Parts: sequence; structure tokens; C-alpha cells
Amino acid sequence: MTVATPDGPKVIPLTDEERESGEMSEKKLYDAIEAFFTDGLVVVENAIDISIIDKLNARMLQDTEKLLNGDGQVHFNHLNVNAETKGAAAGEWLFPEVYANKHGARIISNILGPRPEIHFIRTNTLLATDERQMVHSDIRFEHPEHPFAIAFNTCLIDVGPENGSTELWLGTQNTNINDHGQFGEPMIAKEKVEERRTVRPPVYPRLKKGSIVLRDLRLWHAGMPNPTQETRIMLAIVYWAAWYKNGATIAVPRSLRPTIEGLEEYGQHKISVEYVPDEGYSYLNAKFSNNFSSTLTPWVWERIQNVKTVKGY
Repeated sequence: MTVATPDGPKVIPLTDEERESGEMSEKKLYDAIEAFFTDGLVVVENAIDISIIDKLNARMLQDTEKLLNGDGQVHFNHLNVNAETKGAAAGEWLFPEVYANKHGARIISNILGPRPEIHFIRTNTLLATDERQMVHSDIRFEHPEHPFAIAFNTCLIDVGPENGSTELWLGTQNTNINDHGQFGEPMIAKEKVEERRTVRPPVYPRLKKGSIVLRDLRLWHAGMPNPTQETRIMLAIVYWAAWYKNGATIAVPRSLRPTIEGLEEYGQHKISVEYVPDEGYSYLNAKFSNNFSSTLTPWVWERIQNVKTVKGY
């Protein structure tokens, strides 16, 4: 009797030697890229030393308390109660193993092309909640029907269905804007969700801290309830292909220029920054933007703005 293997994302386990050297085997790189194109997502386990993860988590939990007490700007996702913040921005907390991870950058550059560009760095903080998000894609407009942007996620604690593991609809990365409820909105049409459920239902993976997740930005997913009292912080860094020409920038104090340049050299990618004066800068007050459009297709963003105007946003 054949026992069906439970569905889930491909997990590429790294040895400690591979993690420290920044060089996974050629076969693991091959498997990671194949899984990404098949499922729209791949997990690389043991990619970051957990001692670094624990330090970052402790610091970001402190920042979360500050934000909840009103000491900064929080973007509450209106589909859930995820608080999205900028993350610890002081140079000493910008660990290259996290913000320029060589394993992630190598996989991404083999998919998107050389020197991919980072235009988005946030944290997604899941507080205790019994709510869930609607199934959605992070792209809300016409877009290429091949990979052009990859979300690089790192969970700072072990994650599973019991504490809010993200609902993933593997293999949906090649769908398009016609599957959305309406133009300019991220939610997938309910009938499309139910249709997909009969083909390949969603999964709720277990992720060990120290793992990284590479997700095609087009993939359907949804934030889930967290019935525990443990705050789950997930880092979200989005890489774009250089040819896509995303125009978003990240505000960074001028004093961090050497740190940013060091991260770019370490990960062999570009971080699209706008250097601002140190005086008055606070990463806790960073503005939230989800303009993921290309500067080569400005009409896309114009249409989104027109939709918002009509709806009275």
C-alpha cells in the first residue's frame, strides 16, 4: 500500500559548514531553483546561525513594545492584525548573515539575474489574534508572468500551524491579475480560490528559526491566526530583478552608508536607498509603501490611483 507524502514546500537543509562558508553544494542550488520554479517557494534550513536570530528577535520584541505603546508608526494590515515595522536599523543590528545572506542572494541572482535590487525591508509582526487574512497575492496590477521579484522571509522563532504559519498556495505563482477580485486589489477572487483548492489545497509549513524562505512575490498566501501569547516576528526583504526597474527607495541615515555598502558587497546585490540626515531620523517612524510597480510601466500605478480615487480611499 502506497502512503501519500504530505504536500509542502521543498526544504533544502544546509550543513553547518555550508552555512558558515556561504556556499551550498551545486546540487542543493539546483534543487532550490527547481523547487522555486515548480512551487513558487523554497525553504533553506540552517541558513543563519540561531545565535544571531535570537539577538535580533530580542531587540525587535523591544521595538514591538515601543510601537504598541505609541512610540512610532505602525502599519496595521487591514486584512489581519499584523503590525509591519521597519526593523532594527542601527548598523550593529544589520547583520550581513540576515540582510545580505549569501545563500539567499545566490539563489535569487540565479533566478532574477545578476545584482538583484532590494527596494523593500520590513518586519511583519504577528500578535496574538484569532483573525486571518484573505487569500491574496502581493501584486495588485498587471505584471510579467515570470519571476521578477522574490520575497526573502526569515522567521525569528520556530513557526508552525499552532502559532500562525502562513497559509501557502504552492504553484500559484504563474496565475495573473485576472484571478484577483478586481484590479488594484490584492485579494484573489473567491471562486478562483475554491477552484484552486480542488487542484492543490493550501499548506501550513513548519519552519525552524534560522531558516530562510524565498517566495515568488506573485504566490497566493494568507496570514493565519496566532492563538498563542508569543509574538511571531518575520523579516521581509524583497528583491527585484535589476531589469524590472522598481523605483522605490528605503530611507537610511547618512551615517549608515559604509554599512549599506558593506552589505551590498557581501551579498552581491544593490540596496536602493535614499540617504537622509541622521538628525530626526527614526526607523520606528518609517513610512510604509507597497508600490511594487515598475518605472517602465507608470500607467499601472496611475490606474491603481484612479481605482482608489473612485472608491474614495
